[in-house]
Amino acid sequence: MEMHIQNSLPLGHLILNKQEESYSSKLHTLQKIQEIFEDFKLENNKSTPISNSLALFYSEDEEGNIPPLIEYFKKDATKDFEVSLIEISKTLSINGSFGNFVAKLNNEEDISFSQAVLFVSDDNLIRFRGIYSVADFDNPSALLETLKKNLGTFSYKEIITYKEDACQYHHRREKHCGKCADICPTFGVGANDSLMELVFSPIDCIACGACVGVCPTSSLTYEDLPKEGLEEIIELYKESKIFLCDLDSYESLVHLGFTLPQNLTPLVLPNLKMLNENDYLTMLQTSGNDLLVFNHQAPMIDFINNITQNAYQKNAILQAQTPQDIENYSQKITPFESYLYKNRYNKPHRESFAQRLQYIIKDKDFGAAKSVAPVYYGNIQIDSDKCTLCLSCVGACNVNAIFAKSDDFSLRFNPSLCTTCGYCVDSCPEKIMDLHRDGMELNSQYFKSRELAKDEPFLCVECGKPFSTKKSIDKIFNMLSVSFSKDPQKLRTLQCCPDCKVRVMFADKI
Repeated sequence: MEMHIQNSLPLGHLILNKQEESYSSKLHTLQKIQEIFEDFKLENNKSTPISNSLALFYSEDEEGNIPPLIEYFKKDATKDFEVSLIEISKTLSINGSFGNFVAKLNNEEDISFSQAVLFVSDDNLIRFRGIYSVADFDNPSALLETLKKNLGTFSYKEIITYKEDACQYHHRREKHCGKCADICPTFGVGANDSLMELVFSPIDCIACGACVGVCPTSSLTYEDLPKEGLEEIIELYKESKIFLCDLDSYESLVHLGFTLPQNLTPLVLPNLKMLNENDYLTMLQTSGNDLLVFNHQAPMIDFINNITQNAYQKNAILQAQTPQDIENYSQKITPFESYLYKNRYNKPHRESFAQRLQYIIKDKDFGAAKSVAPVYYGNIQIDSDKCTLCLSCVGACNVNAIFAKSDDFSLRFNPSLCTTCGYCVDSCPEKIMDLHRDGMELNSQYFKSRELAKDEPFLCVECGKPFSTKKSIDKIFNMLSVSFSKDPQKLRTLQCCPDCKVRVMFADKI
């Protein structure tokens, strides 16, 4: 039935009421959406052979014997597989990937296998594709059938792509992010903390999209439906009431014979975990109505509702858990203030999110919307009297939330763009910065840059050209004046611009 539903296109039409007047127009919309899906859908471009080598990991009983359950399963499995029994306590490591695993044992033996079954509990090993826990199956026959289906050639594609320039983990001195690796249920995304580099394993990726949804800087892209394609789809729902669900939930409704209430138009996505707060707000503002989501809870939804509770005194995203909830909530959908804004996908999504929120807020003050982990918004405070404007914080910020204005020697900060990673705080040599992750202030000032600190320019003692700030030069001069006290010429270079510094330093040699 699963393949029948997925092949019955366009997605969503099986829960429409064919007797309603708007059936043809809704079907036409779903057909356009399906065309967009097909335009972006990737083809399987990688493959690996899956042989019949199978490993069974177990623990010996108290007498040091193999439990009978393992022997029974091995007997059934040997009809189709070459089975190796591996005692888990004698295993030093398991490396590789689906189709190409190697277990290193404490007797220096290496055992290769394509798939494995765990008769022990191991939350780490179960993250590999091709390694199964018996606890996840109702009976041995169902498990064996799954193993047999994998035999032959396994084809897969690289769903997730990565831009390291905006990543707030890549090559940083300290770990301040890693949300993608933390949320990944498999080894699709991992973090190498010694190199400070993300590690991707497309063969282990289950295309859940969770890493994309939690990335605060839009460094990850879900290539089967990138954000540009998603926005194209959302634009087809202007003046519609969206019923949003993922493919699995859609299939469950079809199996139940469910028919969607006539005032709703379905939007079935491969998954909903890839959606961030800007995606949800885009749906609300483009459709001009509240949003009904089925069988999905997410911190992004809770955060949006924190905002709409403050601004409109309602949850704009309704969350249904049962078919009856869908019927009930469909009558509670109310209009939402529409805004036809084009998202900027060459920038982190928080820039577009800020633009959309400013349209809601205008000149009002709706208080503060609390952060919902791991979606953090907040603010920064500094002791401006102690700031030397060394700009270490500016160099640490890769989303331009903190920046310097060269024309007036000021340090500025836009809290709406800040991901609250905290790298600027740890980078500050003066240790005068405080970061708060409490949430977002819903007033116009929160979305504008404000001055954190300012200093007067320091003029080169040779040519009179401004080249730095007075506080920064005074700090360096005070730190090094004792060391350079016996060399007036070298001491003077501390107060020279780069052009004059070399000339002063080698004046007696010219």
